[in-house]
Amino acid sequence: MLHIKGQLLFFAISASLSLLICRLQFHPLSLCLTLLFLLYILLKFKPIHVIFHILTIFFFIFLFTITEKHNQSSLTEGDYFTLGEIISIPSVDGNQLKGLMKNEEKEKLTFRYTIETIEQKEVVKKLKPGDQCLFKGELHTPKAATMPNAFDYKQYLHDQHIHWQYKIEKIERCNSPNQFKVDTFLLHIRLKGLKLIELHFPPSSEGIVQALLFGERQLIDEEVEKGYQVLGIVHLLAISGLHVAILVGGIYYVIIYCGVTHERARLIFLVLLPIYMVITGGSPSVIRASFMVILYFLIKIFRLKIPAIDVISFTCLFLLIFNPYYLFQVGFQLSFVVSLGLLLSAKLISQYKSFLAVLTIVSSIAQLCSIPLLLFHFFEVSLISLPLNMMFVPFYSYLILPLSIAAAFFIIAFPPLGTVFVSLLDRILSYSHQFVLYVLQLPFSTLVTGRPSIIFILLYCLATYFLLFRIEKRVSINKVCHSVGILMLLFIIQVSSIHVNPYGKVMFIDVGQGDSVLIQLPFNKGVFLIDTGGRISFPQEEWEKTKSTYSLVENITIPYLKSIGITKINGLFLTHGDVDHIGEAVELINQIKIEDLIVPEGFVRGDVEKEVIDIANENNINVEVVRAGNQLIINGFPFYIVSPQELTDSKNDDSLVLWTELGGVEWLFTGDAEHGSEEKLLRKYPGIQADVLKVGHHGSKGSTSEQFLYALSPSVAVISAGYNNRYQHPHLEVIEKLKSRDIKIFRTDLHGGILYEFKGTNGTFSIHPPYDEVK
Repeated sequence: MLHIKGQLLFFAISASLSLLICRLQFHPLSLCLTLLFLLYILLKFKPIHVIFHILTIFFFIFLFTITEKHNQSSLTEGDYFTLGEIISIPSVDGNQLKGLMKNEEKEKLTFRYTIETIEQKEVVKKLKPGDQCLFKGELHTPKAATMPNAFDYKQYLHDQHIHWQYKIEKIERCNSPNQFKVDTFLLHIRLKGLKLIELHFPPSSEGIVQALLFGERQLIDEEVEKGYQVLGIVHLLAISGLHVAILVGGIYYVIIYCGVTHERARLIFLVLLPIYMVITGGSPSVIRASFMVILYFLIKIFRLKIPAIDVISFTCLFLLIFNPYYLFQVGFQLSFVVSLGLLLSAKLISQYKSFLAVLTIVSSIAQLCSIPLLLFHFFEVSLISLPLNMMFVPFYSYLILPLSIAAAFFIIAFPPLGTVFVSLLDRILSYSHQFVLYVLQLPFSTLVTGRPSIIFILLYCLATYFLLFRIEKRVSINKVCHSVGILMLLFIIQVSSIHVNPYGKVMFIDVGQGDSVLIQLPFNKGVFLIDTGGRISFPQEEWEKTKSTYSLVENITIPYLKSIGITKINGLFLTHGDVDHIGEAVELINQIKIEDLIVPEGFVRGDVEKEVIDIANENNINVEVVRAGNQLIINGFPFYIVSPQELTDSKNDDSLVLWTELGGVEWLFTGDAEHGSEEKLLRKYPGIQADVLKVGHHGSKGSTSEQFLYALSPSVAVISAGYNNRYQHPHLEVIEKLKSRDIKIFRTDLHGGILYEFKGTNGTFSIHPPYDEVK
């Protein structure tokens, strides 16, 4: 007979491995990990256990397959008209209305609507969950990740059973049906709570209070939230298990104090906690913590004796059966891994009696358990996260959270006292935010490691296990130091791996309608960036402006650099002053160390260029002005400047044009050079050739002349342009010229990020998503 008491953890691992096999499409690595796990089960338990684990694996593979089969759409891309029901709290930010809806076939769509007038904005602000409207617009396929290691929005929506982005052009005949729905009713309660906080709390604290009470972080100041994330304390802004425990414990105490029996109080919470999950947004940490409390109360009601490790394992299994996609959410992973680590270390934690000692060991274990996931998803770790967590966890749990609850309660029950609490809370939060932003500016506060390999993660987990095991067994300090040394050695190897990597890269970063090219030499001997990309903005009235602007550097460039371990750029080349080439330069300079800034003669022609130079000077960056005939050697690597020669009135024709040889290939990076610049270049360098041509001006018909192609004789052409851009780049005429010469064409608008990876004089082109490869 199979005894599973205390062994549900292994079945949760089997379930997780089977889902991983499915997501990775039976990748050999996932299969090997599963086989090793089954071998461990065979050695640790009886053979019958292996059979049950194999059955578990097959069950979850079947479950995932069925879930995927039913997670399909019956719609097609293009114009779409439907009667739809809003199923989320709509978000109005500037002139943008966003949210979720269900069409007549009950399929979920994420929608976006551009508000045209301020009067219309006031009308759409009144939209709420459950409202039904006639919608007319276009369906678009969500964009998959177009850069390696990037967040895959398409996959994220797929896991929410959403397959389309609905760009709405008209919203008409909205009404609120009288039909009662529990989920809509609870969303209305959530909406009223959020509006209450927004109405009575100042902007500096409303976002934090909404996050702590309702799991909504939209109104948190962007800079503050980034600071919390980088420093490793962003979990404080989510409703965690500790928050749920404090809230449940406090209310439970009040109910008992009022004379309700323990049995009845537990029954009350069995009803309230599911409601609480919906009202707070249903994040993985809330669901996990609430479900565990429900199980705890059921165990007490039925007087069962079940180990805590089985409770969390059963919770994991139940949630994965309910929704297999939960496994791939970062919040789900962190919530269970950290909770599991603390439960497994309960004996170790119990050895310490003082509050400070317990806080230190709990914070340390939470940090150790979360690090591999943080490195895999965010590519960096805060070096001061442990002391900050020791400060901020009790600060938020025992001061900010109770104050937030009290302020919200008294604002409703006794407004004068509520105002006092709101003012006090806002003052405390203002000081804490200032402290976070100050710490964020400290040097060496974070360590960028790049995305670690699965081997690193496995070795890290083993080393962590042995460290905690030795501390629990109270072995000699020398043995504990040995385990700490192994962990540090793993980090040193991971951070240093970039410096022993013999492969180099030329990556054409997908920045939409713009240019940005990264060059990384083998062994990380030099990192260079040609242009930063940028989004052209148009004048807007105050009511149209959104609270935060989308940054290409923040969302694309910096995450990619961090994912491959890059923390410094040796040379930043800016070809000319157009926003789609240098619009993100200031943001980049503020976020990463840059040694040299190289610009062409005549670069400063407006406020944008002047701001870039001023910021560079403020940051003590060496600014070098170059022109045709100059040769730059940065970190021992040569770049040849072949344009501009004579300055004109055209920024494009005066673009900085670079020629270099890299990975056995000759490269020509042309910026936005057009026919005039091309003719001058050929006159000055009649014998110039290039194997790879970065096509000028995004493939406009004003560039890439027949004479230019004939002289260069490239075999590969790369065009950086935005998908469905308003300029219709690249022009068909340019594409036909390239095709007529059998030149292989890569386009960021169609192929995403374009990578040339090389070792010595041999290299390979690949694209992302990687559905094609050319040698």
